Amino acid sequence: MAYTYSPTTTFFPKHHLRSTTINCTSSPPPTTVTTTTNRQPIPPLLPFSAKYVPFNSITDESYSLDEIIYRSSSGGLLDVQHDMNALKQFDGKYWRTLFDSRVGRTTWPYGSGVWSKKEWVLPEIDNDDIISCFEGNSNLFWAERYGKENLNGMNDLWVKHCGISHTGSFKDLGVNILSGEEVAMKLVIMEQRSSGYCSVLYVGCASKYGPIARIDLKVPPRPPGYAFVEFEEARDAEDAIRGRDGYDFDGDKLRDHMRRAGDVCFSQVFKIRKLDDSEFRNAFSRMTVLVSQVNRLRKMNKPLVGVGCASTGDTSAALSAYCAAAGIPSIVFLPANKISMAQLVQPIANGAFVLSMDTDFDGCMKLIREITSELPIYLANSLNSLRLEGQKTAAIEILQQFDWEVPDWVIIPGGNLGNIYAFYKGFKMCEELGLVDRIPRLVCAQAANANPLYLNYKSGWKNFTPVKATTTFASAIQIGDPVSIDRAVYALKNSDGIVEEATEEELMDEMAAADATGMFVCPHTGVALVALRKLRERGVIGRSDRTVVVSTAHGLKFSQAKIDYHSKAIEGMGCKFANPPVEVKAEYGAVMDVLTKYLSNVS
Repeated sequence: MAYTYSPTTTFFPKHHLRSTTINCTSSPPPTTVTTTTNRQPIPPLLPFSAKYVPFNSITDESYSLDEIIYRSSSGGLLDVQHDMNALKQFDGKYWRTLFDSRVGRTTWPYGSGVWSKKEWVLPEIDNDDIISCFEGNSNLFWAERYGKENLNGMNDLWVKHCGISHTGSFKDLGVNILSGEEVAMKLVIMEQRSSGYCSVLYVGCASKYGPIARIDLKVPPRPPGYAFVEFEEARDAEDAIRGRDGYDFDGDKLRDHMRRAGDVCFSQVFKIRKLDDSEFRNAFSRMTVLVSQVNRLRKMNKPLVGVGCASTGDTSAALSAYCAAAGIPSIVFLPANKISMAQLVQPIANGAFVLSMDTDFDGCMKLIREITSELPIYLANSLNSLRLEGQKTAAIEILQQFDWEVPDWVIIPGGNLGNIYAFYKGFKMCEELGLVDRIPRLVCAQAANANPLYLNYKSGWKNFTPVKATTTFASAIQIGDPVSIDRAVYALKNSDGIVEEATEEELMDEMAAADATGMFVCPHTGVALVALRKLRERGVIGRSDRTVVVSTAHGLKFSQAKIDYHSKAIEGMGCKFANPPVEVKAEYGAVMDVLTKYLSNVS
């Protein structure tokens, strides 16, 4: 007999039920003993877990996420592999409902766009270790006017403003993972007594209908060692509860909640042994990503003094902010004179130890890898695959915002190329776990001054060759030797993906055109919009294709670039959408003349 672990499954009809005795410990899950007339046991539930494995390799090699390791034994990239069999114990409807129930909540840490998906991110970290600024949940902006006026009437264009975040950067999603966790469940109601946790758990009534009794919601969905039995009638559940530990449930209230909950309700009842407080925390805590994980490792007395990164601006801003929140030293390697002042001031203000180096990002990256191999500094760049676990939640968030409908295209700026794989991984997990039935096609957009992936794509994916990146206004993607090249190629090949490029004039003009329709985007978003325009002009992306452009940073970080553009101060650039201020005397007649001329042109 096969059992389907979905919240609405009835494992045994009530007339088959003889007895149910369930024991629960934190780990490993014990044997579940539940007998029926044919004496078939309910198998124990698998706990959620994840580990490092070599990227895209078939091997037995693996490492605990608590190990400080960045590459496999062969020197290749690592990937975080989740126990998909454990996650598949719940169907797609369950995960959609759970994730949706956490949006906009203040319950720690589930109001975060990252930690609302904690079971899929870092499932074995304690909630107390999570460092979160409630990142994520960023605006999905309907770029209606931009699409109609600039892309030949495109009517289903959206911009995912990941840069509208705590530090103004998409990198908040990944860096905070290196910091936290726990598992809360809206469908679990539990009596809490002063002597400890337990006696009876009643599972079934959605919390949005209100509590039935004293409750504690810090309980994981289907924790290890629990077997569930569903009752067809509220009275049967009520009778079972009344027969356990002398607990007298309000039967009328129970039936009322079950009736209102409808198909959300699955009135399952079971008994557990008492747990002391420390056992309870160990059994029911889990999850976050980079700074959260570092926080955890330091508490485990791992030899870590601080966290370090090489950065073109955004990673350092996110890392320094989250480390400051956690009280963990941060060390930042920056290429001198290659990032905006707005980006530079963020790690300085957050107390990071900033090293400005006379090299480019690739040179900084080479040095930080060498340093972290010798000193007790945890590497925070996307070579560390934990970063991508947080960033993949942006893909899941896009699906949520479309009510779990899949867009046709997602366009992402690419530099070190971890982002493109992170989005692929998020979409692919949703497909594999039944939340959606397909994934979108992915487009990676690169600046022509730093375009090694584009050149590799145009060659038919033959031989990848790093390039010497030259100055680009899209400074965060000014990378010629990307660490995640293999990840990006894998993601694009498996999503029927495309790579496009944008020149400096193209990206700045497109940024200005987008700003003129109500946005205020970064140059990297300009790169992605250029890619979209080119694909529209070639007919690759259709007029009605639902398309999402990912904006990775806030436009305010690049105010000087915008000032130079609108002042027409960029040498060799036409700046065709420049909108400089008009100087006029503070006299009524002069002002009237200027306004009359302006209004005649816009009417």
